[in-house]
Amino acid sequence: MTRGLKRDQIGITEELIQTFGETVFELSHNRQVRRGDPVRELNWEEIEKQRPGTGMSDIEIARRLGLTHDQTTYIRTIMERRKFDRTKYHRLYDLGGGRRFRAERYVPHPERFSFRPEAVALRKALDFDPRISSKHLRLGHWNADTVTGWLQKWAKDTPDAIAIRTAEGSETSYSDLDSASLRLANALLELGIRRGDVVAIQLPNTPDFMVVYFAVTRIGAVLSTLHMPYRGGEMEPLLRHASARAVVCAPATDSYDAPATMRELCGRVDTLEHVIVTGAEAPDGTLALQALVDGGTSTVIANPPVASDPAILCFTSGTSAAPKAVVHAYHTLLGNNRIAAKLYGMTSDDVVLGGPPFTHAFGICVLNFTLMAGATALLMPAFSPPSLMDLIETGRPSVLFVAPAHIAACQKAGLLDRHDLSSVRIATISGSACPPEVAHALENALPNGSVGQMWGMTECFMGLHTPFDGPAAIRCESLGSTTPSFEARMVSPEGAILPDGEEAELEIRGCSVIAGYFNNDEANRTAFTGDGWFRTGDLARRDGDGTIRITGRVKDVINRGGIKINPTDIEAVIDSHPAVLMSAIAPVPDGILGEKACVYIELQGDSSITLEEICRWLETQSVAKMKWPEKLVVVDRMPLTPTRKIIKGALCPLPES
Repeated sequence: MTRGLKRDQIGITEELIQTFGETVFELSHNRQVRRGDPVRELNWEEIEKQRPGTGMSDIEIARRLGLTHDQTTYIRTIMERRKFDRTKYHRLYDLGGGRRFRAERYVPHPERFSFRPEAVALRKALDFDPRISSKHLRLGHWNADTVTGWLQKWAKDTPDAIAIRTAEGSETSYSDLDSASLRLANALLELGIRRGDVVAIQLPNTPDFMVVYFAVTRIGAVLSTLHMPYRGGEMEPLLRHASARAVVCAPATDSYDAPATMRELCGRVDTLEHVIVTGAEAPDGTLALQALVDGGTSTVIANPPVASDPAILCFTSGTSAAPKAVVHAYHTLLGNNRIAAKLYGMTSDDVVLGGPPFTHAFGICVLNFTLMAGATALLMPAFSPPSLMDLIETGRPSVLFVAPAHIAACQKAGLLDRHDLSSVRIATISGSACPPEVAHALENALPNGSVGQMWGMTECFMGLHTPFDGPAAIRCESLGSTTPSFEARMVSPEGAILPDGEEAELEIRGCSVIAGYFNNDEANRTAFTGDGWFRTGDLARRDGDGTIRITGRVKDVINRGGIKINPTDIEAVIDSHPAVLMSAIAPVPDGILGEKACVYIELQGDSSITLEEICRWLETQSVAKMKWPEKLVVVDRMPLTPTRKIIKGALCPLPES
């Protein structure tokens, strides 16, 4: 088969066989269409003409699908065993090898690399239905792309092009980024980090994050992102769930000693061995990132990843007791970006500024978009309205990615009209539902650019997108239609697929939807249908022209005495009040009606507001009285995700009234 190698030496799981088995078998020499006998006749011209119909060697199949040679041979042989009577096909196993045995190519089995059990378990999260994987492979949605492949392409083709530019003006070329990540990759290997191991990271959008990202993926390890506001209590269950081997963090500050926190976590998370701190020096018990880069060699990585390998592990916002761990292979990580690239028309001349952090799926998506275009990433480590506007004015980005809260905060501060935004060609708003007036405000502030919206989730990246050349009403007031390779449908609580015009839960299917959460069977049962559809939890409606609008969240709907109230539109009206910075409406228990609406408000500056004032404001905006909130809680600071979406589950619940 594969010369006696074990599954953990090849990275084989039953899920991998199920996902790729039929495709490998169909592409192999097992499927042959021949006319005449050109081989016996030594008719070379006819041999070449008929070659596409005679199947592919294992090496050719591996390159096409993003598998290793050994994985392909193993899967092909397993499929042959399952499909054929082995006693009648003694020579069949020799057909797909692609090359003869040579002693110098042989590595004794005990010396071969083996995946750790945790790495094998992680790969099981990539258990795609064979019908889904075959479809995306056949249509070219999935190919052999890896992050390292794209980085090496630009380091070779345009070595002096600028890959990174900071707000302070420092620049890093693609050649230097490639070199630094290669040295760090070899340093990680020296530490014992192996292919399939998880390396966690808690860093803002800095050059160090990008170097670590490219180094970790270069050796086939898996990058797991931890949001900057997280502390030990939030990170411990995530690191344990991921079986992380190392964590990269920033130096200590007055408000947060990250290295000390990570050292404590090493004592509580069995697999966690190394704490790597950015900078040239590091506290005792940790390693300095810059020292690892400087001390690493430029040796070519001998066992690089392939496209079917896991690349990143992200956690959705929610309870840490039962984390929803999202594992993306390079197939789902990069396919969406590559296919949707034509919507943006990005080139190596573009400068890309992303507001979302790289620790969020939105930020990783922006980073990969920039990489695949060979463009320049303009980095903003931390958001504030002045810092965003100043960076657009001085850094001159041509492509902008932001969340609605970024623009709403700039608009509230009166900054949109006071800065030069003429460099921006296209701006994408995503991360949460965007009030139309916020999108229109950004559109009006861009003299040479147009605004579009994108909907996505950690589990699927970009699923909906507006066309940048469409009418402003479509771009600013809807999410357009599905991105290429994606399908969408609205499904009632009873499971019925509803027609256009009906509001229901949005289900999505496409090339970047994950197979399922890692090690969370209960979440998989409720979120995935088994045939590729993902239940998003968003309420949506599709108009007759195919335009889709997100109208709320299924869990946010308030059932007030049998009347269902969707708070999204009401929150937008309350947010427009001069005293309100942001608001969130959530249900609170009620002994008579079942639920009532409570509005949580973060105020502007020193402003104040009462429930009566809120209701009068809603009345002036023609909001029906049945939708008015019946309780008010003023919060010092609204709990937000990294893309500044309000985490309603973190709002303090009120007792039953």
